[in-house]
Amino acid sequence: MNLKHTLQTPCAKEIKDISNNTLGDLMAYMYKCKSFSFYVTDNEVPIYIFTNTDFLEIFRKKAFNVKIIDYINKFPKTVKKLNINTNVLDAYYFLRSNKINQLPVVNDEDKLVGEISFELLGLKIADLVIKDPLTGLFNQKYFEVLLEEYNEFEKPMGLIYIELKNINILEAFYGSDIIENVIKTYAHAIKQSLRDIDFVFRMGYRFKVITFNNLEITDKIVNRIKNKLANTEYNGVKSAFSITFSHVPELEDSVLTAIESCEKKLLE
Repeated sequence: MNLKHTLQTPCAKEIKDISNNTLGDLMAYMYKCKSFSFYVTDNEVPIYIFTNTDFLEIFRKKAFNVKIIDYINKFPKTVKKLNINTNVLDAYYFLRSNKINQLPVVNDEDKLVGEISFELLGLKIADLVIKDPLTGLFNQKYFEVLLEEYNEFEKPMGLIYIELKNINILEAFYGSDIIENVIKTYAHAIKQSLRDIDFVFRMGYRFKVITFNNLEITDKIVNRIKNKLANTEYNGVKSAFSITFSHVPELEDSVLTAIESCEKKLLE
């Protein structure tokens, strides 16, 4: 994944438009932008960046009436940039190794197209670790992590398994692109059947749901998912599905036996 989908809107002005403005004017403009950095550009190419360190120094010296152009000339900088096609992990390690909080992102013509921050990249990488790239749902790794932590929750837990059937046959008939959209459509339908506090995971053609509710509520969620999926399709393509569930502690006495129960029922 590159930076294209991780950009923040930069606070920037062309050098010709601010050559007669003061640092006080700059700070007022930044306040409106609600930004912690400001980029000066020349024909859209970033040539200077004002950071928190600069603004602290401006405050300390009370240099509000100094012209922006004079400040730039007195304290020149080399502006580090990242190309929009840079991989997210490469960008993260670049900022980390250089101890940089934010950088401008440019296109192949070196023109400013956005900004990236170390904090946002960290969140994006965390998503990459625990999210399924196709559907945006959580993945098997996070499913396992959540179950490992379950004993500390001290809450009842409903476990729901949904499996799409005959996907290989459908893929042979319609092609992989169509089937990917079918999977995304069914994933979205399952997500719509849940509350924001429930967890849904995708592993291939199987989905798993964890809900911290009693058995009665879990049963209602299962029926809601059934009704939703029964009316789900992508451009006329429907997939058969199986759904089963278990519950701790009302049906099983442990997470392990609940998982085994769901697995067994799907094979029946």
